[in-house]
Amino acid sequence: MINLEHSQSAPVDHLLITSLARHHGFTLAHTLTIDGATYMPTALIVGTARKHHANVILAPTLGHFGANPKAVALTCTLIIPDLTIPASGSWNPNH
Repeated sequence: MINLEHSQSAPVDHLLITSLARHHGFTLAHTLTIDGATYMPTALIVGTARKHHANVILAPTLGHFGANPKAVALTCTLIIPDLTIPASGSWNPNH
């Protein structure tokens, strides 16, 4: 997923996500792009993941998940280049 509010270049971010997918042995099901005008972005992110039967969401940085990455991590594993947050329902970003 790409959040244009946190992106300097969507094409570069897409290449990074593609590389992450390849590195982890995933096939990309869909690339979701959101921005500051996206209505209920957390619900859209989780709903899109479910629609495409995805258990993992890849992004360039944690910031791309918006204001509440913890809510997304309750349902899907989040992967950014330097961190994997398992979908455990108990992730605390301060630890």
